[in-house]
Amino acid sequence: MDLVAVADAEKYAQEQQAGTNKKLEGATEYYDDNSSELYYSEESVDDDPTGFGLYGIITTAQLREALEESITTNLYPENPSNLEKLLQQNYADRIVYLETTETISTSGFPYIIMFHSFKEHAAKLLGYIDILFQSAQQYGDDICFGITDFENYEAVLNYRPGSEVYWKRYKKTGFNKYRRPDVFAVDTDNRIYQFLGALNEDSLKQFSLKLLNDELFKTEPLPEDDGEGFVRVGVAENFEQLVLKSDIDILLVLYGSKCPCSRELMPILDEVGKLLQDEDIIVVKINADLNYLPLKYYAWYYPTIYYVRRDDKNNLIEYTGGTRTVNDIIKFIAKHATNDLEEYNRNGRPRFD
Repeated sequence: MDLVAVADAEKYAQEQQAGTNKKLEGATEYYDDNSSELYYSEESVDDDPTGFGLYGIITTAQLREALEESITTNLYPENPSNLEKLLQQNYADRIVYLETTETISTSGFPYIIMFHSFKEHAAKLLGYIDILFQSAQQYGDDICFGITDFENYEAVLNYRPGSEVYWKRYKKTGFNKYRRPDVFAVDTDNRIYQFLGALNEDSLKQFSLKLLNDELFKTEPLPEDDGEGFVRVGVAENFEQLVLKSDIDILLVLYGSKCPCSRELMPILDEVGKLLQDEDIIVVKINADLNYLPLKYYAWYYPTIYYVRRDDKNNLIEYTGGTRTVNDIIKFIAKHATNDLEEYNRNGRPRFD
């Protein structure tokens, strides 16, 4: 399907409406629209001589009204929006429009969801919907494919990327219609994965196949000697226990295998962990290239450093300093710790110097 599809859809709707008018015009040829003229004069509560649910004495005006309602209902049974009509007419049942997470959580199927301003810019985004449709044709029996608008991020994924300033700007100006859609996969365990890289038919099919084969979930083996050093090693398998269920504060460092800045940070982390070994804080490092993380903890760059308070795990505090020395990180921890540190004041200075 090309960009002419929208015009075709509009033409189709016009033809259907014209057909409705023609049928109604034909109805007036047989039934004079005069409320006093009787079409069926025998009173009966048991029979439905017209097939439109009319009983007893029936006038031609009543018959015309029933006929018009019947034709309109058959053409537009649920009066769907223009976007839903476009999906029904051009993509059959392979692509749906999503507005809440309930459909995902109760369906039992994995999902691939494309986000953009579809209600506003559908005509400009048909090329992207076509890319999604190609994957839906191949994997639609096992994966549900959907589109939705950026404003439905939280309702569909229980997640909203960006800052409050970012979303205030969106509500004021909207998203650029030429921006590439965001694409996410949700597996049957409600784990969410973001599609990265060039968006085309082949890459999205590969992404769909990995979702179907459970290949998007990555984890390293559990470390055997995790408790011996000053820095704990996190992997996808122990992330929930080590971070999400922790009853003490966490300094969480997400790094990449090939990132030079990550390699430079490792000995600094060891020193920080050593200095804080008597505090109620755990330093945790995770190779984000090799381990799945919940979307909230996604690393857009390496290394990413978060402070996670034990009683407020939904509010991640990101380190944004220009340098990452031992003193820099100690100050960051001392400032945001749930309780005062034993060895350092809130400014990160040693208490007993």
